[in-house]
Amino acid sequence: MSRTFISIQTVESSTRAVYLDLNHWYALGEANAGTPRSEKDPEVLKLLRALVNRNLIILPLSTVHYMELTENPRDDMRQQVAPVMAELSRFRTFAPMSRIVTEEIDLALNARFGRPAFPETTKKFGFGIGFAFGHPLRFHLETHTEEDRLRLEERVGMSIDEFESELNVIAEYMFLTGPPKQLRRQIPGYDPYAARKQADRDLASFNVMVNTLRTHPEISKRPLDAIVERQFLFEFLDYWVKAEMKAGFSKTRRPFDSKDGFTEFLMSLPSRRVAAMLQFHYLKDVHREWKISDLRDIAALSGAIPYCDVVVTDKKAWDASMNRAHLDKEFDTIILHRLADLPAHVPPETATANSVEPRL
Repeated sequence: MSRTFISIQTVESSTRAVYLDLNHWYALGEANAGTPRSEKDPEVLKLLRALVNRNLIILPLSTVHYMELTENPRDDMRQQVAPVMAELSRFRTFAPMSRIVTEEIDLALNARFGRPAFPETTKKFGFGIGFAFGHPLRFHLETHTEEDRLRLEERVGMSIDEFESELNVIAEYMFLTGPPKQLRRQIPGYDPYAARKQADRDLASFNVMVNTLRTHPEISKRPLDAIVERQFLFEFLDYWVKAEMKAGFSKTRRPFDSKDGFTEFLMSLPSRRVAAMLQFHYLKDVHREWKISDLRDIAALSGAIPYCDVVVTDKKAWDASMNRAHLDKEFDTIILHRLADLPAHVPPETATANSVEPRL
């Protein structure tokens, strides 16, 4: 199987960020393989290639993409989608939520109280799986002497820097495809479902809140309060404690003296507001059986909607974010649920589907 590797480019400030749900990546993979789900998908794929090659858009990958790909037991699906993800994303990745939340808290506290004086900020888009998970990951070759370096460069036919770049691109590609099924059991310590175990615990915890809302008359009247409280205790507390200390607050000198004040503060944070509002509107379906995929979709969208220009998600999330929560208007983000609608919302006047051929 041939693979397409693309060199990394610098993202310009005018470049638009487009986030695709994994299901849409699978659709692009099928179009690339010649078996499109929709007759429009090959056109969309060609247009995206043109726009990426002209550095007009980026299609960043998130931690959710990596986790769901790793858990997919079907080698054929991973191997089909990986070349397209590598080519179009160029291994651009979205910042981990831990860094985004840290920045949001610091900036919000600084805006209200003037502290911390130097809020921590983070790039929203970086490179590679290491950036996505917040742990630098890059392979380096160690040469003990100049003679060793020259000998190795002569052997591989390129400089050490070039060789390292090639190795890292290959490694990034392998993170997307994962090892084939027959090899997984032979790799010591390899567990494709490691993240799933934490997700199972998160789902169990979330369902406690869901069941409480469905059975407790008083709490059921205040679903958003329950959502915010759970978010604070299970997803926000550690970041908040560190932020308070950094900003010079203490147990006896807190920034907020009321529950309502703190709730309003938390809901002012872009990622936390998106997550809370999506959960709030999902919960209106009292018969919904919550799944791990629901929580992961919301986690991905809590970063994508505030910080990307265009988001293509599934129909359920699109309906909640567009028709109920109106997050598109709040964050000035285009939210779609069909790939076929994407060409109308990316800049076709500067790169048409026929203007640039993909680099192989």
